[in-house]
Amino acid sequence: MAMFAHFPTLNPSCQKNAGKANEEVRMFRNCCPVSSFPSNAKSSAALVSVAVCCLVAVTRPRAVPLAAPADTDGRIGGRPIAELWVPSRPAHAWFTNAQCRPLLTRFTCDQCLPLVYLASFPRSGNTWLRYLLEASTGLVTTNGHPDFRTYRNQTSDGIILNEEQLWTWPVGNKELMNYGYVGERIPWSQGVGIVSKTHMLPEPWSRAEAENAPHALSPFPETVPRRAVLLIRDPFKAVISLRKYGETQSILNEKDMSYLFRGKGWRNYSSYLSRVWFKTNTQWLQATNETHVVLYERLRQDPMGELRALLRFLQVEPDRRRLECLRGELEGIAHNHRHGVVPDGETYPLRVRAELWSYIHQLHWLLRDRGYPGLPLQQYSFADEFSEINIRTH
Repeated sequence: MAMFAHFPTLNPSCQKNAGKANEEVRMFRNCCPVSSFPSNAKSSAALVSVAVCCLVAVTRPRAVPLAAPADTDGRIGGRPIAELWVPSRPAHAWFTNAQCRPLLTRFTCDQCLPLVYLASFPRSGNTWLRYLLEASTGLVTTNGHPDFRTYRNQTSDGIILNEEQLWTWPVGNKELMNYGYVGERIPWSQGVGIVSKTHMLPEPWSRAEAENAPHALSPFPETVPRRAVLLIRDPFKAVISLRKYGETQSILNEKDMSYLFRGKGWRNYSSYLSRVWFKTNTQWLQATNETHVVLYERLRQDPMGELRALLRFLQVEPDRRRLECLRGELEGIAHNHRHGVVPDGETYPLRVRAELWSYIHQLHWLLRDRGYPGLPLQQYSFADEFSEINIRTH
């Protein structure tokens, strides 16, 4: 069907790996051999031992031997997701509930998923949205590297990493990997992630312009549509969060650190990043064929509704059991929503507030002109002062 035209045909390596089910069954049985227990194994103590052994085998962050996929109803691009998984690669259990924990997030075979970027200005909720996607689909999310120049300089053999290289690729946030984002180290060119996160600008339509760009760019292969998910958040809060992250290099730091948000250095920092926020969002709208916009404030209000809309864009029919499990664990392990510093008149002087709101209005109208609902202006910081300005052009 035409709606599934973005998806590649089933890779031979995927078929080969998917055909290893019998071998995985044997591995699982070898992990918990019944013969290792006494003849009275029906006792409660023996049964508990078996359960613990098998639970460790299922949830350990390595190759996960399972007799059969725990969920078989999910589909992407019309294909069963379970057929794309590679059991020999690491997996992660996002859910803590005992009944939901067997629903693991896994890698697919190489080049089995099309490139879709998850683009955002830093600290806009990218990590939380990745969790929602991984938990609801069972598919990993990957990293935005290699950048434009690295990708253009690769040979065709260097675009796809071998099994050894996959786990030694030098790019990736170690904190996120420790939290369970097993695809954080994997480049987008591997074709194993449902989305690939990036905070970089997109590659322009013109190759010459891309070659001369002063910034790192997220490249698009010439033979595929330019598809992206664009996540937008109130810039006043995103810039504060980014300033704290730059100081601590931790996504979950909740200290006050009000000293970072005073003086000329902070004013220059916030003014510069207001332009970066605007440029990031506008360029991702303009440099793609198909873009699905997620507004962070609405995602916070209705995470399941916004997630379902996103899954439709990604052509995913999720396993209903996953969605039910996710309802009970929406926050995930790395969603930081408690902040010691909030936008106020002292943190953002009038000049900076006015500048940022001029960008907010311009982006709002760009979204509206392209058929999107527009930004939730009344939920943005200082809306009582600036939401009615109605600026359309810079």
